[in-house]
Amino acid sequence: MSFPFWNTWTTSSSPAASATSGLSSAKGRGAGTVKVVVSLSRRTEPFFHADRLADLLVGRYPPERVHTVVVWTKFPETVLEKLRPVLRRYDQVYLQLTVTGLGGTPVEPRIPPPEGVLARIPDLVDFLGDPRRLRVRPDPLLIFRRGEGTFSNVEKAADIIREAAALGVKTFSTSFVELYPKVRRRLGGQGWEAVPLDAEGRRRIWNRLTAVAEGCGATLYACCVPGMPTSSCIDGRLLSRLHPGGAPCPTDRAAGQRALCGCTQAVDLGWYNMVCPSGCLYCYANPSR
Repeated sequence: MSFPFWNTWTTSSSPAASATSGLSSAKGRGAGTVKVVVSLSRRTEPFFHADRLADLLVGRYPPERVHTVVVWTKFPETVLEKLRPVLRRYDQVYLQLTVTGLGGTPVEPRIPPPEGVLARIPDLVDFLGDPRRLRVRPDPLLIFRRGEGTFSNVEKAADIIREAAALGVKTFSTSFVELYPKVRRRLGGQGWEAVPLDAEGRRRIWNRLTAVAEGCGATLYACCVPGMPTSSCIDGRLLSRLHPGGAPCPTDRAAGQRALCGCTQAVDLGWYNMVCPSGCLYCYANPSR
């Protein structure tokens, strides 16, 4: 059984346009004060709530109070267009860019296709000022079954790692899809079911993708995956090293995160009532439907 949306895609070799670097040149304003890290946002897609999040950011956490703004998105335009006028005022922006390889398919119907997202990486690096401030996330990994056919984005993830690494990205994160009851219901409504993976199956996939990353001179981290080393998607020590003025930021472990999460402290300005209309079938943040 074939799935027409699962065709091989080819990444464009060059961005559509060149962006001008726009980050603030301020160096460690307010040195001596430990500033906060602000997250936009683990809880929603900021592309759809950019104006509200920008108002919250500037109103509650103006540039002089902020060490780093961490943006989580599947849309390069979130940084390059929608939030750019605000973000350029802050000392440092760190981007978590999710590219699963499923954009534009029934699994992620309102997410841009991966080739277009990857083509914007040079623009993103130019804005961020350092490729180490960009982490690409082929996340989550999934295997679905419908009738006699199965499909997975594991090989797509390998392609994404290769393509992004060739553009200078050296840090990647991934995890396996979390099969909450509402996710199973959503899949069932489309006639699909998730193929469960035991620890050995996960380890085999992990070893495969780790080898791909290492072959590209990059590092793949596991995000809250049982049996895998704990990692920090928000890493205060890394952010301190990357800060243009060398300013320190909090490095103690964040409260309220999952047990396997190694992230350091940050203030997240998003909330689950900022509903994301992307329609990703595996999303646990959206209400059950």
